[in-house]
Amino acid sequence: MSPPPLMKVRKLSSFMAGKRPREDDNDPSLPSPFSWLPDELVLQCLLHVPKTYDLNLSYVSKTLRSLVRSPELLRLRSSLPKNSIYVYFRGKKTLKPKQYWFTLRPIRSSKPEIEYQLIPVSNFPSHPFMYNSSAVAVGSEIFFVGGLSEPSSDLWILDTRSGELAQGPSMKVARTCDSVVGVINGKIHMIGGCLNKKIQVEVYDPKKRSWTVGEGPDERFRLRLMTTQLTASLGWNVYSAETAKINVYNARQGGRLETVKMPSDVVWCMCVVADLLYVYYFREGLMWLDAKSKIWKRVVGVGCNDLKALDVKFHDAVMAEYNGKLAILWPEAEGIHLVRTKIRIRCALIALDWVGDGMRGRIEWSGTVAEMPDNYSFHKIFVVSG
Repeated sequence: MSPPPLMKVRKLSSFMAGKRPREDDNDPSLPSPFSWLPDELVLQCLLHVPKTYDLNLSYVSKTLRSLVRSPELLRLRSSLPKNSIYVYFRGKKTLKPKQYWFTLRPIRSSKPEIEYQLIPVSNFPSHPFMYNSSAVAVGSEIFFVGGLSEPSSDLWILDTRSGELAQGPSMKVARTCDSVVGVINGKIHMIGGCLNKKIQVEVYDPKKRSWTVGEGPDERFRLRLMTTQLTASLGWNVYSAETAKINVYNARQGGRLETVKMPSDVVWCMCVVADLLYVYYFREGLMWLDAKSKIWKRVVGVGCNDLKALDVKFHDAVMAEYNGKLAILWPEAEGIHLVRTKIRIRCALIALDWVGDGMRGRIEWSGTVAEMPDNYSFHKIFVVSG
């Protein structure tokens, strides 16, 4: 089969330049640049193109428009490995909050094993709304929604591939940081954080770039909805940790809100790794939730002593999935506080494996990944695909 005429390739250069192709380029009688390729191969190509180009791609041809909007592309994007961690720190002693972005990367060294570092991301913007909003990652994008103490309906979208920041459509209801943000089936769910009793939940579809009203919990649950301190999403559920309990918002069951029992302990960190929910408790250590029995089980092999030997400061730590492993990052102070100017950021990567009906953890790597000014503090951590 011969390749398409070269004159049609100019449409691809148009979309890469951010220009909409001319109307005559959309003549269905003309062959698409990708019409001679199988859909499976085209989808694999689209998988590595930033989503900010989706709209322009949809003007190239009817075939591309159909593929860009297809559920299959959304499924492929959601299944990309969680291979990028972005962390942003906040300057504590500045009048206007400023964010400093870093990403965790493997580096070459003289040692036989792989080393890791937090590398500054210079092309990511810093803006007050990043600190003042709820935030979550979907695919390769990070979404900042709502306000802090002042309600806001704003949505901002950061494309981690290009570093471009764009404003998205506003929510129907302004919300504060009391809202909980989660991701269910690739869609962002904003829960609570507003006084509007009729619209407690809004759902944002990154594909359609639009908001819809979601199923809200019963009236009796609305006043004690959830907290934003520690949240995680898994399957149809959004989990939110509070003192002595973990609330669960279930979108499949009409927005039902339930409580999962937990040890009489303090939750310091929470995240999802390979479709399992993990929590680090102050006394019990690292545990995972058996979703069927709704029972917390301890991760064997990685006890409190293993992580305490690394001097993990879990009250200041963040943890997330990284290439199928559990990554924990925490600050380590040096010297006397009054004269200290820098802190070290430490990291531990924990490999997790099934052993019968339980989970076994093994510290695969640990070390210092960065030195930061003393006035930097962890604010948020994001895991993105691609």
